[in-house]
Amino acid sequence: MATITFRLRKSTTGKGASIQLTFHYGKAKRFRYSTGLKIINFKNWDLNKMRVKNVVEEKFKTEINNQLNELTTQLEAHFVELSLNQKLNVTNDILKNFCNHFFNKSDTKLEETNTKEFIEYYDWFITNYSTKPVPTTGRPLGKGTVRTYRNSFNIIKRFNDELYKLTYDKITLQFYDDFLEWLYAQDYSANYSGTQIKVLKTIMQSATDKDFNHNLDFRKRYFRKPVENIDNVYLTNDEITRISDLDFSSFQPIKKNKTLTIKAKMLEVARDLFLIGCSTGLRVSDYNNLQEENIFTDDDNMSFFRIIMQKGHKPITIPINTTVRKILKKNQNRPPKRMPEQHINYCIKIIGELASIDELTVKTVTKGGTPTKITTPKYNLISNHTSRRSFCTNAYLSGMNTSDIMAISGHATEKVFYNYIKVNDLQKAQKIAKHDFFS
Repeated sequence: MATITFRLRKSTTGKGASIQLTFHYGKAKRFRYSTGLKIINFKNWDLNKMRVKNVVEEKFKTEINNQLNELTTQLEAHFVELSLNQKLNVTNDILKNFCNHFFNKSDTKLEETNTKEFIEYYDWFITNYSTKPVPTTGRPLGKGTVRTYRNSFNIIKRFNDELYKLTYDKITLQFYDDFLEWLYAQDYSANYSGTQIKVLKTIMQSATDKDFNHNLDFRKRYFRKPVENIDNVYLTNDEITRISDLDFSSFQPIKKNKTLTIKAKMLEVARDLFLIGCSTGLRVSDYNNLQEENIFTDDDNMSFFRIIMQKGHKPITIPINTTVRKILKKNQNRPPKRMPEQHINYCIKIIGELASIDELTVKTVTKGGTPTKITTPKYNLISNHTSRRSFCTNAYLSGMNTSDIMAISGHATEKVFYNYIKVNDLQKAQKIAKHDFFS
């Protein structure tokens, strides 16, 4: 368990003292750091509270104590995010980086010296902007984005250690070809490889903006993110109804792994969360974090969800339909409790099988640069994201205005939206045929 303590380092010339941080974060792991904060007299330090005493002599006692409180909160949260959520090996260098950023020590150093090459800057970018606003957005990186960027960093660090010693000048078109070839050799899909290129281009652009990088090959059209349109499934209204009508009372627990046993109650919660996604078009990061305060009722007694979407941080208001009202009523007018996203994924496949969503489905995925066709029962292809795709597709087929669907789904353009929904040419034609023009 991690613990933070603050101690004084007395001055050798007088009564003053500087405040030192010690962070214990595992067996034999200790990080020490000089905060740069000082007090006039070491006797004004409360040894038990580890804060400056409320005495007149210390004019900046409030400011110093507030900084120590904020540092404690942020450092503990950062450690939990890295060690538990991102499963990273936390080191003293990472902790030092964080504290430097907190006290604005490293920003000046970074601006004044051009010593951080590509790999070092990549790491700095993630650490710095996980707590500080990114200049292009005005917000720190979201937790999901930090995980994606950290995974991408670990991948390119492996590439750097095995094949290239990467510098800005080496991020060329030849590097692009070599890196993609290496990614495909690791059996990564085209879209996952595309994510690596996308994140790399973001880092290179940031380094260019800071005038660290002058190689602009990454901006060329050839240096593009690979994209593959995958045959992701959606659920029809009939399939969603079959899921809604399931009774789990006779379900026998299934041991998924050493630490997880799936029981009937888990299936029920996962099913209800998934159905909310099918009814609202929210991403799992949003429908899995709904709170009672997100429910709003207008003067006409119509109910809505009001949230700030985690991706893009845009406010949105979505009507609550009959399916969701039943779920809320069952939970004393509260949304279902949050559950780990991976557990929803485990459960929803079992739920799909119980609902007999077992049509044999062919899915084509490019791995290692080679397209591969997989034939499997449809329930194996259902994930927590299927709910959002199902909402968009079913709303479109119902005749809902495309712009209204996009306002909920957050798609920026109709081109992106039409690529996202799972509608074939016949379904599009059938929808168009219902227009008055063809009557």
